[in-house]
Amino acid sequence: MKFLVAGAGLAGLNAAWGLQKKGHEVIVLEANSRVGGRCWSEKLPNGAVIEHGGEFISVHDHTIRGICAEFGLPIVALGIPFDRRHQVDGSFPSSDDLTKTMAKMSDAAARLAAKNGYAISLREVAREAFGPEYESLPYCQKLFATTTCDPDLINGYAVAAKMQREGFEYVEHRGRVMAGNDAVAKEIARRLGDSVRLNSPVVRVTQTKTGVEMETAGGEIFKADRAVIAVPLPILQKLIDTLDLPADMVKAIKGRQMGAAVKLNIAVSGDAPPRGVQAPNAPWWSWSTADNGGDRQRGALTAYAGGKKTMATLGLENGAQAWLEQVRAYRTDVTVSDDYILTNWAEQPYTKGAYSMPGLDWQPELDGAFNHAAGNIAFAGEHTHFASLNGALESGARAAKLLTLI
Repeated sequence: MKFLVAGAGLAGLNAAWGLQKKGHEVIVLEANSRVGGRCWSEKLPNGAVIEHGGEFISVHDHTIRGICAEFGLPIVALGIPFDRRHQVDGSFPSSDDLTKTMAKMSDAAARLAAKNGYAISLREVAREAFGPEYESLPYCQKLFATTTCDPDLINGYAVAAKMQREGFEYVEHRGRVMAGNDAVAKEIARRLGDSVRLNSPVVRVTQTKTGVEMETAGGEIFKADRAVIAVPLPILQKLIDTLDLPADMVKAIKGRQMGAAVKLNIAVSGDAPPRGVQAPNAPWWSWSTADNGGDRQRGALTAYAGGKKTMATLGLENGAQAWLEQVRAYRTDVTVSDDYILTNWAEQPYTKGAYSMPGLDWQPELDGAFNHAAGNIAFAGEHTHFASLNGALESGARAAKLLTLI
């Protein structure tokens, strides 16, 4: 059979690769001039590899770890925890502290849902869990930055459920692909060969009696038997207007919120150990990760802010200098240079944001909305599964499987 895939991020690439391995003909249409989507790596002037987007690979992320093993791409330890962060006063929560804090969130979400139904915001859940001082608590600052969305517009019950341990024992540490996380995307694209068409944004998708058609911004029409749509949420929310989809899919797509995030990757030097530190009295943080030996920081420091409200405090309208000075003032454990790369995901034309989260009208049954195809179309991407590198890959594999089971 012939398949079309819209989007060459990790989700679309993994779907296409799975279909090609089964002997199907595949064409991947990608809007950008590169593959990888929000998985995008680069080198600083000092040679340190940095990530514009997705960075952390969990110990439980078996799909990406399996693919890296197959491709011979080493994953090295970051040397820092993601969920537990140092404070400038030297305090550092234990794993038990974190577990108890997360349990408070879940209990609060359950109480509010029992009284008011599921349409409760993340802000309401945080206030219920921690009281009126919730915004000043390090955990809430971390939570609001990580979700990247307005806490008044995303579903607190759904977020609290996702933040739970999901039956896993808490294990440190997370890792990164040594060559850059986008080495995974580049290798899949290499194996797909000429099937990947760059600079080909899909602007219209229609189902016909014989299959699926996709039209690009350049006016080209591509036809196939079946298709995977794996474009970022803001693009998808417009693209589905020409499709007759099940009500649960439409609700899951239209009701989801896209967040905003910005990363400042800075060249640094020094022999300090790797460390992630919350900014003082601010809902953003920065981290230095381990070199390949694992015992000292490598030559990159990353600052990350999620959410438009937080980003507005950083003075980014005049460039990154004001934020750079804030980083330099509190990260005295490393020598911060003037060499940096700033990435504002809201300004990326083919992404228009960072990660996405369930909106206020989320219902539990919407979590399964993409576990079936819509005619000859299946959907993939972090917004259909889980907001992570591994989640994107898993969603692509699921979409390919759904379409070959029809």
